[in-house]
Amino acid sequence: MVKEKIIEILYRLGFAPEELDNDMGYRFDYEGMNLLYTAEDDDANSVTFMMPGIFEISEENRIAVLEAMLKLCTKMKFIQPAILFDSVWLQYQHFMPNGAEPTEELIAHMIRVLAVATANFHKIINNEDNESNDE
Repeated sequence: MVKEKIIEILYRLGFAPEELDNDMGYRFDYEGMNLLYTAEDDDANSVTFMMPGIFEISEENRIAVLEAMLKLCTKMKFIQPAILFDSVWLQYQHFMPNGAEPTEELIAHMIRVLAVATANFHKIINNEDNESNDE
């Protein structure tokens, strides 16, 4: 039930979510970036969006990437960076208590925060971050 509500909200917000194979969720574009909505079963009581593959990891940059991921965690609440398939992915997971309904405001907020987190990660990894511009 929550999945259908979120898909409906994504359409109302102007997105065109495409269902992925193997029940992986839905993919949609936001300002030239790919996002994923991972449609968990309703028992999970959470809404999860991911920004996949924002930065490739090599043996040469692994330490710098790990440091950038840690710094991002200290700068931005709610963002969970992870390494999947030798790249950095960002996740925002929001707890939905029993009976709570996702809103357009919540979904739009989650998407915007992931986009800002992606930009912040790239600033950090490129040593262009300015401590006075914390989110």
